[in-house]
Amino acid sequence: MAEASSTTPATPAAAPAVPNIDGFDLLSCIATGNISQVWEVKEVATGQQYAMKLLLPEAFRDPEQKGQLKHEAKIGKSFEHPNLIRVYDLRVTKKHAYFTMEFFRGANLKSMIRSDLTSVQVRAKKIMEGVTQALAHMHEKGWVHKDIKPENILMTRGGDVRLIDFSLTAKSAGALTKMLKSKKSVIIQGTRTYIAPELVRRNPATTAVDMYSLGITLYEMLTGKPPFIQSNPDALLMAHIQSKPETPSVMNPNITPELDRLVLKMLAKSPKDRPSNMQEAFAEIRSINFFKTDMEEHARAAEQARQENFKDSMASRLDSRTDADRTPEQRKAAEVTARDKAKKLEAGRIALKKSREGNSGKTPTTAAPQPAQPPMMMPGAFPMAPGFPMQMPAPGFPMPMQGFPMPPAPFPQPMPGQPMMPGQPLPMPGQPMPMPGQPTPMPAAVRPPAPAPAVPPAAAPTPAAAPRRKTSAPQIDPASIPLMEEGELPDVE
Repeated sequence: MAEASSTTPATPAAAPAVPNIDGFDLLSCIATGNISQVWEVKEVATGQQYAMKLLLPEAFRDPEQKGQLKHEAKIGKSFEHPNLIRVYDLRVTKKHAYFTMEFFRGANLKSMIRSDLTSVQVRAKKIMEGVTQALAHMHEKGWVHKDIKPENILMTRGGDVRLIDFSLTAKSAGALTKMLKSKKSVIIQGTRTYIAPELVRRNPATTAVDMYSLGITLYEMLTGKPPFIQSNPDALLMAHIQSKPETPSVMNPNITPELDRLVLKMLAKSPKDRPSNMQEAFAEIRSINFFKTDMEEHARAAEQARQENFKDSMASRLDSRTDADRTPEQRKAAEVTARDKAKKLEAGRIALKKSREGNSGKTPTTAAPQPAQPPMMMPGAFPMAPGFPMQMPAPGFPMPMQGFPMPPAPFPQPMPGQPMMPGQPLPMPGQPMPMPGQPTPMPAAVRPPAPAPAVPPAAAPTPAAAPRRKTSAPQIDPASIPLMEEGELPDVE
């Protein structure tokens, strides 16, 4: 009798442990940069959710990166504004370096521009009001953000806005700083697509830097793309210095002229030509209309027109799925429309035919008499006088082309011992023997050699043209503008 085998029930696998740092459960990674990550975390003791900016292990071993994290946390804690992300606690232990901040449930503006540009344009005015107010608060405290771009602006569907990432934030340069600080000591920091021309020239950062970057961001919100796009990094930097941006309304005709002027003013190459401060920009934004018609209505009208064009197209009429969705009344109306179009086309063809027949029914004009064509000749034949038989070339000679006379055939020289005809002169060397009764050809007149062409006198050297005086601004060699090093790129927030 077989022995019964005993089995033990399998224990359920334990759920993977949630990573925890100092009492914070790391729930999901929001963003990853070169030196840090941003996590959604939950404090175990209170159940409160936060966002945590955590240094990566490689950056944690670098004292300079630790100092940068401390600098950013200190600046963030000094701000108290509803449109600036709120920074809470900084902690640096033997294993980790991080700070916690407000967890804001909103997507960054860049992703919204790519996925739903119409929604961004509908809320563009409210977004700009919030960002200008946030920057005005920073500037009043003496700080310049230096990295304004859509990735660093968070927004909700309701239009609530937060400005984030103070990793490049620095003190605004005063007049004394501009005089004492050399350009060689200034490091180019920022994002190439949004960087201000004066930073590319290595000038100290002022609040006008944020005004320019915000103008680039507004341009992208209105048109879907930034004003300067280059595949080469140096060319992109030069575009900020030298290229004039295209008017936004060229790409979006619904933009008002007032908004066009504001955007171009914010993108002025010289800082003194831009709005003087964020409060001035905020006041102008509130006082002007951004669009000629409401963007939602404009988008709906454009979509409706697109669908109507598609339904009227041949592709829609041949699409069986579209036809199946039609009601009997819609099908009957479509047939009537198709018959009307066919009748119009047929009427147009009949009118065109009658017009052509009317033109052909006019008094015919007598055709001008055509000159008589010469009779066709066999290949190799040549015309002869009336009554003369057609001559063929001597054996061994080519047939002449049609329309050209038969060349005289050379006559053989008399054979040795053969007598010449009476009165026949001796032929010239190289001339054929003439037939009896044929006049002796005259030798060709010897032409004197043509005089050699006179050599023209050497042209007098022309005096060198005087060099032009340069009236335009001196151009900057792209090679003289250094690229940003990897460490200069802003961290992704």
